[in-house]
Parts: sequence; structure tokens; C-alpha cells
Amino acid sequence: MELESLLGLIGLARRAGKLAVGEALTAELVAAGRARAIFLAGDAGEATCRKVLRHDARVPVFRLPWGKAELGRAVGFPDCAVCAMQDIGMAQAAAKKFAGSSEENRAAAARVFEKKTRIDRRKGVKKDKRSRGSSNAF
Repeated sequence: MELESLLGLIGLARRAGKLAVGEALTAELVAAGRARAIFLAGDAGEATCRKVLRHDARVPVFRLPWGKAELGRAVGFPDCAVCAMQDIGMAQAAAKKFAGSSEENRAAAARVFEKKTRIDRRKGVKKDKRSRGSSNAF
């Protein structure tokens, strides 16, 4: 199933060092502007949901159909209610897998695709080496 492979992708991001696990690390990543997608366990507490959904204005939040135990197992912890991915390529791959699960996740996936497009467009702009530095050309 597509969604089952999403847990594998989240685990891969953890092993690559591109995943912040827990409320505090997720909030730090969002504040630093490096979070690309946030994943919230289906059985996360009400207070955790409120804290995470505050970040939704800046970073797309995906609601997972799995509980804290399943998400925790994917990231190597006993329980995990929330995690944030900082790699845009991995976030886009996760968004593709998640786009069809619900209307709110579809909207979050669209935001990730839009962000990826903006980042790719910015990367494509190259500066002319001659225009940097002094005005004395050869």
C-alpha cells in the first residue's frame, strides 16, 4: 500500500538526519525556517494538535492515519506524536504518497509541491562569474 511506504520514507529521513522528532525539535525547525512538512499522528493529544496546527500557516501539516506507536516505530522511538521533515525532496515524495488520503492532506501536498517548485526555480538561476568581484575584466 502507498501509505505504508510513507512510514518507510519517514524512517529513511530519520536515518539521513533530515527529520526532527517531537514537539520541541519540530518547533525549533519551524522557527529556523527549515521545516518542509510536519507529520502528526492520528492519536496525538489535543494539546499537541493545537501546538502543531499553529505552525500550519508556515509549514504544511499532514495528519497520519497511524497512531503514535506506529510512527514511533518508523522513527526508532517507542512513541512519536509529531515529526518534521527538512528535506524538500523527501517531503515532496511523502506528499505524493499522501495526496489522496483526505482533503486536508491534499491541500498540504499542494503546498509542498508549490514550495518545491519555488526552490527549484531559485536553484536554476546562476550568477555570471564575470559580474562578481572587481570590474576589471580580462
